[in-house]
Amino acid sequence: MAEEKKNIPKLRFREFTGDNANAWELRKFFDNIERVIDFRGRTPKKLGMEWSDEGYIVLSALNVKDSYIDFTADVHYANQDLYDKWMVGNELYEGQVLFTTEAPMGNVAQVPDNRKYVLSQRTIAFNIDKKKVTNDFLAILLRSQNVQLTLKSLASGGTAQGVSQKSLSQLRVIVPINIKEQQKIGSFFRHLDELITLHQRMLDEYKTLKKTMLSKIFPKNGEKYPELRFFGFTDAWEQRKLGEIVEWSKGSGLSKDALNIQGIGVPVIHYADLYKFNSVQKEVIHWTMNDIGTKIPENNLLFPMSDVTPDGLARTSTVLQSNVKAGGDVLIAKLNKDILSTFMSYQINRNKNQILPLVTGTTVRHINSKSLSTLKVTVPGKNEQKYVGSILMRFDSLIALHQRELELLKTLKKTMLQQMFV
Repeated sequence: MAEEKKNIPKLRFREFTGDNANAWELRKFFDNIERVIDFRGRTPKKLGMEWSDEGYIVLSALNVKDSYIDFTADVHYANQDLYDKWMVGNELYEGQVLFTTEAPMGNVAQVPDNRKYVLSQRTIAFNIDKKKVTNDFLAILLRSQNVQLTLKSLASGGTAQGVSQKSLSQLRVIVPINIKEQQKIGSFFRHLDELITLHQRMLDEYKTLKKTMLSKIFPKNGEKYPELRFFGFTDAWEQRKLGEIVEWSKGSGLSKDALNIQGIGVPVIHYADLYKFNSVQKEVIHWTMNDIGTKIPENNLLFPMSDVTPDGLARTSTVLQSNVKAGGDVLIAKLNKDILSTFMSYQINRNKNQILPLVTGTTVRHINSKSLSTLKVTVPGKNEQKYVGSILMRFDSLIALHQRELELLKTLKKTMLQQMFV
């Protein structure tokens, strides 16, 4: 009885609870598998052939990622003759589970469609016993934390650890006896993975589009007209030095005793925070009840003075709320009334090649207001600044939205896997 209770998951779909709450079954992993397709050591040269420039896509440990196939990573192709020598009698099918045995070990994906593929180095495929397990459930089972930890304990090797079929023969798994329960679980997580993939794709597309727009919206090398112009704007842009359009000041140092992370009091932005946020809104780590330090008005820019790196240079932040203080090692740039911070932050963030020569120091790299004042920027009229800034901020909002959704979905998946797989 104790063993049965142990093998009942904490989280379960409703139709498999109550009178239907049968314990899951402990099995040898290979009890669920009819055959393993493993071409360990096989190469085109050993078959007297070569990869082609087109044809059937080759699946290896380099492009079998966790939950998906990366068709851009080191892709090779096999022509018809090579495919016939390599795969005939072992054809892959949609939904079939793929598993990387080494470098990296433990990635699990499924064949995305019924196109013909070649199974190559350090990746194996499972032909399942359909009476005992489904492909969708098997994929989730192999990704579960318990199984992944067990696989690591069974792995051999140094830097590049791997598992063999002999190692997998020692693996024990706990599986629902009811195939319908497996189908329900597999279908749910497959849809969840599709949703995660959708948000990841949208996130990547928005980041790429924003990068492209930044490269075309701002004039290059002191030119007066950008490559991409929004409708209705025709005036030339004016080149200025940053020191001509800002007044500099510094943030106030606050002792650690004055800080808390409870979201109570006034938000405080430290130089390290600037590497995390594109704009200072509600994304604040530190808060204070201390009255020391001046609150920064809106329409200001914040620069990190310490630990300046190429990545850090791309984190100049815009103050979008007035109830904010700046901590030590933060430069505050108060902009002229004709300059909008929501525009200027994007202008500066893409100029890191001009900023890098202004940085001093070796171990700890610094920048100061005098150096930054020499930075050349190109400025349009205020209405065009407002329009450009609003467009780019909209992209940032969409990027942040998909990042949040992605993190929530991944957390949900991780939590459910921990609760469901005993």
